[in-house]
Amino acid sequence: MNGKTPSIIYIIGPYPGLTTTFIDREVMALRSMGVRLQILSIRQPWTKLSAEQEALRKDVTYLLPVKWLPLIVSHLSYALTKPKRFFSTLVYLLTRPHPSLRARLMTLIHFVEGVYAAYMLRHTPGQHLHAHFIDRAATVALVASRLLGIPYSVTAHASDIYVNPVLLKEKLANAKFASTCTAYNRSYLSQFGKDLFNHKLLCIYHGLELERYVNEQHTRTGRPIILSVGQLQERKGLSYLVEACGLLRDREVQFECRIIGEGPLRPTLQEQIHQLELEDYVRLVGALPHEEVITQYQEATVFALPAILGKDGDRDGIPNVILEALSMGLPVVSTAHSGIPEVIEEGVNGLLVPPEDAQAFSSALERLICDPEMGNAFGKAGRKIVADRFNPEKNARRLLEAFVA
Repeated sequence: MNGKTPSIIYIIGPYPGLTTTFIDREVMALRSMGVRLQILSIRQPWTKLSAEQEALRKDVTYLLPVKWLPLIVSHLSYALTKPKRFFSTLVYLLTRPHPSLRARLMTLIHFVEGVYAAYMLRHTPGQHLHAHFIDRAATVALVASRLLGIPYSVTAHASDIYVNPVLLKEKLANAKFASTCTAYNRSYLSQFGKDLFNHKLLCIYHGLELERYVNEQHTRTGRPIILSVGQLQERKGLSYLVEACGLLRDREVQFECRIIGEGPLRPTLQEQIHQLELEDYVRLVGALPHEEVITQYQEATVFALPAILGKDGDRDGIPNVILEALSMGLPVVSTAHSGIPEVIEEGVNGLLVPPEDAQAFSSALERLICDPEMGNAFGKAGRKIVADRFNPEKNARRLLEAFVA
């Protein structure tokens, strides 16, 4: 590989999106280093995009919706010109252990997509494939890698590791390397690797561009604002935040809580707010473009995210919104769960409480609401930690070194 201008092809599920801004930063950092980076997205995005993401989208190639004639031609072409690679990859994937017949069928579909991806990329000057998320994208990358004769790697994140993973060992074992965004994830994956792939596992944190997150320190008037940002899903633990808000109200603490995001739990959370008579205190704002989320950070007093372990094993790594809140100089209240203690240091830049403990969560929020000086000190320390550990250029360079090693 040319050490100065390597050519990398990213394979991602739906891209770009409101929840993939960390990939945006990585892409821009690598391109600024001279990497010729192209993106193949399996599906079109379905969320509202920022102006910056709309610009990114123009350079993305989409696998779906499928064009049937090229799809058929792609399979006939590889079956005839590279029959050994084509059929051995198909047999390899389908004979590996699967948790269900449906999962095996989905692997077959992803093989079909992988062959199609290889055909679409056959004239693209890529020297390495990299899949973001070790789910469908990694299967497509594995197949395309074999047919194109170039290596692939993968970045594993959170739910793709913990919620019904398929072919996890196989994807890791066949990859040139696998990065993940927390030491917690790396430790978990190492349980499966033994001598197969543990030497390939890297912990590379997501980067954050601090210059984009500047809190202008507006003079706050009215009630203190508790802000939470995230998909309305079980692993975010937002029902405990609503419950904690009820406890704060009962203790006559003055506050307003804004929850930004959308997801399947919206009706449940709305009903909980109604049952606890918190309509004057808690508001589900819905999904917002990133620029508007930054404005919400500027208005907030404290950031809250009571992350938990979902019943299906789903969990966060280090939620990107925690890094954003710290960068904006906000103190954070969260839980001692997953990779969160790798960035939130108790009593330094935030407060950590046990998961699923609304009482402890409300007490931590009350401490910060009632002690603005503590909150300011935590905010300054938090921004410094992000600058030290989550520098996008430094972390992207580590990834680049792994690409070209």
